[in-house]
Amino acid sequence: MTQWTWARASTRNETTGFIGRAAELEAVRKAVTQARVVTLTGLGGVGKTRVAVRAAHQLTVDFPAGVSIAELSGLRDAEFLPNTVASAVGLPETASQAPMDQLIDHFADKQALLVLDTCEHLVDAIAVFVDMLLHNSSRLVLLLTSRQPVALPGECVLPIPPMPEPDADASEHDNDALALFVARAKAALPSFALSDENRSEVIALCRRLDGIPLAIELAAVRLRTMPLEQILDRLDDRFRLLAGARSAQERHHTLRTTIEWSHELCSAPEQELWARLSVFAGGFTLAAVEQVCAGGKLADLDVLDLLGALVDKSVVQRVDGVAECRYRLLDTIREYGAERLEDGGRTEEYARGHRDFFLRMAGRAGEEWLGDQQVEWGNRLAADFDNFRVAMDFAIAQPGDEAALRLVNGLWGLWLGKSRLTEARRWIDKALTAEPEPTVEQGIALYYGSYYGLLQGDQGAREMVGRCRAVAESLDDDFLRARAKAVETFEMLMWSRDVPRDMASTEESRRLLRASGDLFPLVAGYITTAVCHAAHGDPSRALREAEECLQELTHIPHERWVRNYIMIAQVLALWAVGRPDESRELGRRVLPSALDQGETMSLAATVEFLSWVACGDDEHERAATLLGGATTLWRQVGTTLWGVRALNALHTDTENTLMLSLGAKRFTQVYTYGARLPVPELVDIAGGNGHGNETVPPPDTDDGSPLGPLTRREREVAGLVTEGLTNRQIAERLVISKRTADSHVEHIRTKLGVTCRTRIAAAIDAQKPEEA
Repeated sequence: MTQWTWARASTRNETTGFIGRAAELEAVRKAVTQARVVTLTGLGGVGKTRVAVRAAHQLTVDFPAGVSIAELSGLRDAEFLPNTVASAVGLPETASQAPMDQLIDHFADKQALLVLDTCEHLVDAIAVFVDMLLHNSSRLVLLLTSRQPVALPGECVLPIPPMPEPDADASEHDNDALALFVARAKAALPSFALSDENRSEVIALCRRLDGIPLAIELAAVRLRTMPLEQILDRLDDRFRLLAGARSAQERHHTLRTTIEWSHELCSAPEQELWARLSVFAGGFTLAAVEQVCAGGKLADLDVLDLLGALVDKSVVQRVDGVAECRYRLLDTIREYGAERLEDGGRTEEYARGHRDFFLRMAGRAGEEWLGDQQVEWGNRLAADFDNFRVAMDFAIAQPGDEAALRLVNGLWGLWLGKSRLTEARRWIDKALTAEPEPTVEQGIALYYGSYYGLLQGDQGAREMVGRCRAVAESLDDDFLRARAKAVETFEMLMWSRDVPRDMASTEESRRLLRASGDLFPLVAGYITTAVCHAAHGDPSRALREAEECLQELTHIPHERWVRNYIMIAQVLALWAVGRPDESRELGRRVLPSALDQGETMSLAATVEFLSWVACGDDEHERAATLLGGATTLWRQVGTTLWGVRALNALHTDTENTLMLSLGAKRFTQVYTYGARLPVPELVDIAGGNGHGNETVPPPDTDDGSPLGPLTRREREVAGLVTEGLTNRQIAERLVISKRTADSHVEHIRTKLGVTCRTRIAAAIDAQKPEEA
């Protein structure tokens, strides 16, 4: 799982140079203009994914609402298909909508391209999923890769064939298979060059491999260890052995034979590690390999050396562009390894080891997430989200040791820090069903399930609050009693009409939590009381509560999640106590941190409160813009302002003031504009970019100039692009984050229909004579 992307979802980067496939790319380009479902089919290793990714890059201008890629190879449970796709599109979780409904709403009127990569293991679920999206959107186009068609009405199936086999006189400049072999051969052996002396052998090799890209790449990497003639001889031997078995599916045999050949060229320990690596989903780290895959036949060997050997042989791919070095197996390679593991009857053994490793990681993360390494932990957990899903599936299928409960409990920092509350509650329900007996772990899971539900404003969570209390009492456990009291108090304060009355429960909760040394529920409780005091007319008390909370966190100065929410409570309290300038300044300080974490709820609250500040300062158009944007974010959360009655009354007062000031028509126009803004642009406005009541023109306003589709801010950024500034320099000049600058430039390219920065400059220059 990658870090949450607010802006237009981007396509995946290619790790090696793209070779050929011009005809296939042109076929995809034409197909997406004529059909709404285009499926690239072909055997594993033929290059379906590479063609889809390259096509997606080329089609960004044709789909102004965005191009997104969802990788499904690591998804084992079709139930989470909508969640996985929603995350890839850049949508945060919501409480009020299932992920499927969220996707339907998102794509309803958007001209967008959605790529679903590796669908064959989920083909039935994919068929239902795609059908629902198509029937609820008018301009969405789906590009799928699969070893078989999905069999939907109107589906355009484009078989991706192997690369053309080279003729006797072919060169690397006119044959894709030769070009691919030469490129990968040079990467493996820089001194390699196609020459008259070796041309016939290379051509024969590409023919023997039927032009299958993966097979060619696997063969090319062998040049590190043996000469070309020997590679060809070994392949000849392998194919002669299988000659009697080859049929209409000979290309499948070709790929399998190539993989088997690569397998045989590995040492026995390397083969064993290959099989064991198949238990991972999505990717893995060296630490995971050392703990999950060591021992047994590999007891006396260094798995780091074995892993390096598999990387050298192109069996394992190293994943670039991440903070912690990660590795992955191609699907075809993983499947072959899984077969070898299953043949040896060892799948469950290593699946259990996989579960235990990620259980230990979750346990450590649960202990350390509320600390100075919070951001690092959040990124590590998100990177292994596919592995955690697989581990939870295994644990739920084999209950009895509370592993499922310990996993969902240990991941509380992932659920909160990456806004995964809806999925968290589903896994908690599954784990509770699998482990029905009252235990401390069950009580903790009930606490988290209650807390997540209440954060989402779901009054159905009250039943789980009661269950949490029941388990605490049945076990006579003071730690659970403290947590049960904390979540009971949270429920009362969130929906209470009488905060002073409920403060007695708050004090009792704090006493119990301090006695048990349970920091998170303690500081989370301060967030609640600070917000509720500010909402119910005692902002000075709210500010004191916030300061007390910060005192509790002095020993972890780099913790972010709680501090963000305490600052948000201070924004509200400072506004309520009549200090709008301080409120605005503090709110603008929260925004970058909340945006970076991808935290919907904290952004919704901050933008909401800044809209109230702007309304009080008579910046009514800015306030209406922010209120519209905040409302969209709250819908994603589940309910406006957590369902707190007093806060919702203040929201209504602000809305009424703006309606009277601007008039119904203008208010609706500006409010709707804000509701449709991409989040980085909304945050840009909330952060103070723009002056007074100046609001960006509504989206349908076009002044007829070449830059007509651009907002005021985008025109400013476009001008800086023309001056030759990089995105980072633009960010520094405008005092915005680099991520926001990246988003502005991407939107400018999309709106102007250009593919590079120089074209932006050309559009600016085209306007200058008219301005003169």
